[in-house]
Amino acid sequence: MTAIIAILIFSLAYLYGGFSTAQVIAKGFRSLNIYRVGTGLADTENIYSNISRSMGLLVGAIDISKAYLFLMVVEFVLRLLSNVTSFADFSTLCSPTLMMVYGVGMLIGHCLPLTHHFKGGRGIFTYMGFFAYFVFLPVFITAILAMILVWKFKQVRFAQYTIVILPVILYQIFYHTIPGYRKELPPFFTGILIGTAFFMGLLNIIVSKRLGEF
Repeated sequence: MTAIIAILIFSLAYLYGGFSTAQVIAKGFRSLNIYRVGTGLADTENIYSNISRSMGLLVGAIDISKAYLFLMVVEFVLRLLSNVTSFADFSTLCSPTLMMVYGVGMLIGHCLPLTHHFKGGRGIFTYMGFFAYFVFLPVFITAILAMILVWKFKQVRFAQYTIVILPVILYQIFYHTIPGYRKELPPFFTGILIGTAFFMGLLNIIVSKRLGEF
């Protein structure tokens, strides 16, 4: 039963991730079809570079918050259900590993949404949002560095690579140098973060290939 519920949550996460903030904002504020603007991607980078920087920042902030809040609500509901019913072992459904799986579901939904013919965005801010749920401090530091790379040096693509890779490195450093930092996470969680970062890279290869970037 718990496996079925986990699959249902993953499916919900996928559909939730496929809800395009970029498309809604572009249509609502500028009456634009985001798929006919710039790169044609429904993502923050396209809006930031080809429509409005302020609008791009808004979309990015919403995507981060959207991913973070989804996991927060899922864990809250599952822990609540575990206390009020014995229908299933809901507490196991909000383990760090499964919560990361739900986050990946959102990421897939953002990059390859069924509702938009599998044509989504790069998912950078969705990735930041659900990673922040587990390792907030590394993601926060990475976000500051990424902003510097974009605003000061105009290195948008390098900033994206930094967002994907640096939180994993910082987490490992903090885990071993800061007493008590995230010790409640399982010892193998670093491997999960690394695997998720590689998967993020794979999704972006798919998106880039569709754009003809290589």
